Amino acid sequence: MTRLLLPIIVMMLFTACSEQPSEQATASSSSTQAASKGEELYTKNCKVCHAQGINGAPILGNQKMWAPRASQDITTLVQHASEGFGLMPAKGGNTELTDDDLQLIIEFMLSALE
Repeated sequence: MTRLLLPIIVMMLFTACSEQPSEQATASSSSTQAASKGEELYTKNCKVCHAQGINGAPILGNQKMWAPRASQDITTLVQHASEGFGLMPAKGGNTELTDDDLQLIIEFMLSALE
């Protein structure tokens, strides 16, 4: 009887493990989706200025231009993007962007420094 139970128990363990994603896999997937959304929003709304440095916009991936900004907390950066800062208009000129959208964009832009 023990010989019959062992394969059944092993199969149950493998089945249970394979059906539920780990918390780490779920978190990784979620952060990947957020980064992808941030990149998409950046491309649609910010790339024109931030790819070329128009009006002093810090260029994506440029360590020197981003250093003073990267040292600030995300709340401050979102506030600057939301209200406008220097020559950048509020929300980059797209009033439909939410603060959550802006945070995703900023996180994407900061990730380009890594």
